[in-house]
Amino acid sequence: MNKIRIGIFSLSSCEGCIVQILNLEDILLNLLKKFEIESRILGTQNRTESYDIAFVEGSVMSIDEEMELKKIRRMSKFLVALGECACHGGNFLVRDFNVGEILERFPGSETWYSNPIDRYVRIEYYIPGCPIDKEEFFTVFKSLLLEKFPEQISNTVCSECILKENNCLIDKGIACLGSITRGGCKAICPTFNRECYGCRGLSDDANVEGLLQTFKEKNIEPPTHLTLITRREGRKT
Repeated sequence: MNKIRIGIFSLSSCEGCIVQILNLEDILLNLLKKFEIESRILGTQNRTESYDIAFVEGSVMSIDEEMELKKIRRMSKFLVALGECACHGGNFLVRDFNVGEILERFPGSETWYSNPIDRYVRIEYYIPGCPIDKEEFFTVFKSLLLEKFPEQISNTVCSECILKENNCLIDKGIACLGSITRGGCKAICPTFNRECYGCRGLSDDANVEGLLQTFKEKNIEPPTHLTLITRREGRKT
């Protein structure tokens, strides 16, 4: 039988999510034996005519990338958005730069400086995170091989923090977005006393207004990228 064909592609990104796949190490080596995997990072670029599953990392920041993405979509049975940039357009940029700097350094459309891939093509599944969690990637990968789509995680980072018995960063006066952010990261940032900045997107029942009220009561300045996150996901603040 022909091997199942897998494509792993990068648009504008740091390729940190690809590194997480490389961190699967022995598991990845076994996958390379059993599947035909095309990836520039893996050095296995054979460019087949079609893919059973394609994973795309990175946001769209040029016409060339838009065209490349649409080509990948035409060639793929299942297309998966891999990481925060592909899922949400790179909200981390607003954490590291002010909006004016982003628009100047990373010119995009009139509205956004970089775009999630579902703005251009249909997506079958999302694996969020900055970077992704390698175990989550492998779990999703196994499910897709069976043409099954696991449910997107519905709990919040805050709930994972509580299970770890972490001290609440908001109580310390830190603008943490864990209460409105989709879980699955094992609350890694708050566990190491770093605020959650929402790299996995808003949870299904995100109460943004409630969080803003809490920030106001505790005299905490809301992070500048919160408005961008809510606008991209069609939520109101």
